[in-house]
Amino acid sequence: MIAFAAAPMRARFHNAFEKIHRLAGWSVLALLWAMTASMAQDAGGDLLGAPGFWALVVITLSVASPWLTLKRVRVGIAKPSGHVVLAHFDYGDTPFPGSSNAISLTPFGEYHSFANIPAPGQDGYRLAISRAGDWTSRFIDNPPQHVWVKGITTSGVARIEILFRRVVYVGTGSGIGPILPHLLAGKVPCRLIWSTRSPRKTYGDALVDEIEAHADKPLIWDTDVQGKPDLSALALRAVRETGAEAVIVISNQKLTRKVVHDMESLGIPAYGAIWDS
Repeated sequence: MIAFAAAPMRARFHNAFEKIHRLAGWSVLALLWAMTASMAQDAGGDLLGAPGFWALVVITLSVASPWLTLKRVRVGIAKPSGHVVLAHFDYGDTPFPGSSNAISLTPFGEYHSFANIPAPGQDGYRLAISRAGDWTSRFIDNPPQHVWVKGITTSGVARIEILFRRVVYVGTGSGIGPILPHLLAGKVPCRLIWSTRSPRKTYGDALVDEIEAHADKPLIWDTDVQGKPDLSALALRAVRETGAEAVIVISNQKLTRKVVHDMESLGIPAYGAIWDS
């Protein structure tokens, strides 16, 4: 567990890390229960009075809590291209913008978190799932009718926008997923910069039209036509044009760190994922 918890090991062998952490963690917890019960018996049989009993109760409830909310739900799939699907859920939960849920194809299999995309006045939510590995490829190529949802809704990095009066969002590819719910909610004025390959061909006309209808002068950069942009320069221009107080980046690790570094070097608050999961 300790070896696979190291950042390089987590990044390279994430699936193995997840399974080892889960199964070994449960095994250690079971051993602690057995040891505590044995020590209590040796001390006279008073388990409730054992020093570690109540600590173990709290630890066990903490470990069990995500699994107590495990549910199998129906999912509707829209597939605008072979690169991405839009999964729609409506099982009585309408999450808040800036949140995420973890889903899996099997109850004890790999769980992957995606940004929830709720729409004001509508029940349920969507997930934008793009091709980024074996699991997402299987999901896109063979869309399921049901998935497993574990745990409670959690906050993501984009949620930080509520701390500011105006922000600039910088997203690439499927990074539009965490950004879109904030555009739909419209609680904080923002400017969008979205760089992606063939946006309408990849994500569909409906999604791009939805983005354009809810964003103020969005810059949608088609990398197939225009090449790769200088996102830092575009973000700086947007900050100066709008008077935004912060930049929020939803991209891959390299670009996220570059844009955040460039903005902070100029004294502009910038935020992105910490890449430490």
